[in-house]
Amino acid sequence: MRTLKARPNWTQGTTPKDLLGFLARHGHTGRLTLALAPGLGLSLDLARGRLVALGGPLVPRLSLALRALGLPPERIAAWREALGAGLRPHALPEGPRVQRLRFVLALSPFLERDVAFRFQPRDLPPEGPTLDGLLEEAAAQARPPGPPLDPLARFRVPADLGAAGPRLLALEPEDLRLMGLIGLGTPLALAAARGLYPWRTFVLRVRALEALGLLEVAQEPGSTLRPGDPAPQFTLESLDGGLFSLGERRGGKTLLAFFRHGGCPFCNRRVQELKAIYPRLRALGVEVVGVFGSPRDTLAGRVGRQSPPFPLLADPQDRVHALYRTRNSLLGLLDPRALPYYLEGLRLGIPHGSTDGELFRMPAEFLIGEDLRIAKAHYGRNGADRLPLEEAVAWAEGEALP
Repeated sequence: MRTLKARPNWTQGTTPKDLLGFLARHGHTGRLTLALAPGLGLSLDLARGRLVALGGPLVPRLSLALRALGLPPERIAAWREALGAGLRPHALPEGPRVQRLRFVLALSPFLERDVAFRFQPRDLPPEGPTLDGLLEEAAAQARPPGPPLDPLARFRVPADLGAAGPRLLALEPEDLRLMGLIGLGTPLALAAARGLYPWRTFVLRVRALEALGLLEVAQEPGSTLRPGDPAPQFTLESLDGGLFSLGERRGGKTLLAFFRHGGCPFCNRRVQELKAIYPRLRALGVEVVGVFGSPRDTLAGRVGRQSPPFPLLADPQDRVHALYRTRNSLLGLLDPRALPYYLEGLRLGIPHGSTDGELFRMPAEFLIGEDLRIAKAHYGRNGADRLPLEEAVAWAEGEALP
């Protein structure tokens, strides 16, 4: 039988699926240790294509796995007694089912991701469920349909749910339980394992809660948002009276634009530009979303006169403006370079009206990728300083951003 030599250092660049398949085919016996992330690993004792034992923070405790399988209290007590006497799980009638459950919950989120590993040959009995069967079950969970989620991503409940708050009242107890597992910033894979959720089921639930505006990717505070940062989650009322949550856009690209007030000439000129290019962007899978610092009724009587084909959202308390760290600038307002653009906006004939407290607000626009992370952040220095729209088109076509 071929054997693998012990490696003093970690080996990089292979997936657990390929690695375990290789070890099973060639009948290697020993301990495989996988390093999935700092402080997050998995050890598997293998013998001639069988799983003898497994352990690590991602592996559910035996007592939880037994309850998840519906074993009555007397059988759980029998398990405790047997394990206390030195028996291995595979020696008990429910052993193969228990080990399958623990293996699939722990490994399926990482089955097709490159990891670091080391293998140490050991003398172990060839007992336990077969790796081929375990890998088949884990593969069925490894790729949930729809946009992927990083198993190491950390989500949280937004500090201010805004208009999404009432949606909490309609949640099922199971969804509230899931939010509790995630809400403290636990990596998704670890939260799923602790809650005994199959990865496929877990991802679908997380995405549904994100689309409702009840979960967001956790991020560190900073002065501005940068490429790679998670786009802050929000839910706002739209011009048509519905609710829009950014989480709905996972799997699609978004151009998110921040504006001053509904009668702002700078803003109305930009909306006119976005209307003109919208058919091109939409054909490339990009949705345009505008956020104004005015109440909805103000938007309806001002910028709403343009009848834009994309969502316009009301943020009268500037809650979402603050999340995206938009700026105020007196110098930017007075910048003479923006005057021609301002005059073009005035010629649209839209009533200016009240500034709704947005007089000094500078524009900001963001390209947000399918993974709901910032691809490009543009913070304007004056009222006419906007993201070049041809750059947005090129990004939508798959070109690299400058």
